[in-house]
Amino acid sequence: MHNLIKTSVVALTFAFLAGCQNQIQSPELNQCAQQNYQCETTCEQQSSGEGLKQQVCSGKCVESYNQCKVQAEKLGGV
Repeated sequence: MHNLIKTSVVALTFAFLAGCQNQIQSPELNQCAQQNYQCETTCEQQSSGEGLKQQVCSGKCVESYNQCKVQAEKLGGV
């Protein structure tokens, strides 16, 4: 019975998240998101913990993503 409840909660959570997911229609925006993910992953690998180095690196990722997004929106007419 306990596993049934867990399974139901997981299924409902997945359905909720799928419904709320921001669908990226533009390949340009998708590329920006992929680059941001790679940037953030690199930041995590290069720094240990939540120090200033990681915060600065993550900030640069966000800045780069925002610039990419602006360009993608111009290209894609989003």
